[in-house]
Amino acid sequence: MEKRDSTQFAIVSFTGNSSLTYEDIKQSNNGEIGFHFVIDPQGQILMGRHSSKVGAYSPDFNENSLGICVIGERHEMEDAQSIALTLLLENLKAEFPEIESAKYIYNED
Repeated sequence: MEKRDSTQFAIVSFTGNSSLTYEDIKQSNNGEIGFHFVIDPQGQILMGRHSSKVGAYSPDFNENSLGICVIGERHEMEDAQSIALTLLLENLKAEFPEIESAKYIYNED
C-alpha cells in the first residue's frame, strides 16, 4: 500500500445500513478495508487501513485524507456513535494539524 503524502481532510461516510458489521465491510472489499476507521453502532472505533496509508473509499480524496466509515445513517446515529465520531475527529485533528476540515459523504441506498 502506498503511503499518503498529505492529510488535508477527514472524510466521513455513512453506510446507510445499520445492520452491516465490520466483517461485512471487510468481506465486501475482498478482505481489505479501504477506510482508516470504522465506527460501529455501539460506538466502537475499529481500525481499518493504517493511518499512514492511502485509503480506498473516495476517488477524489483517497490521496489526501483519512477515511471514517460510520455504520448506519447520519440522522439515526446512536449517541455512542456521535460521541465516538466527535472524539475521533478531535484526536485526528491533534495528530494531523494540517487537516482543513471534515467532509461528509452519504450513501444513497
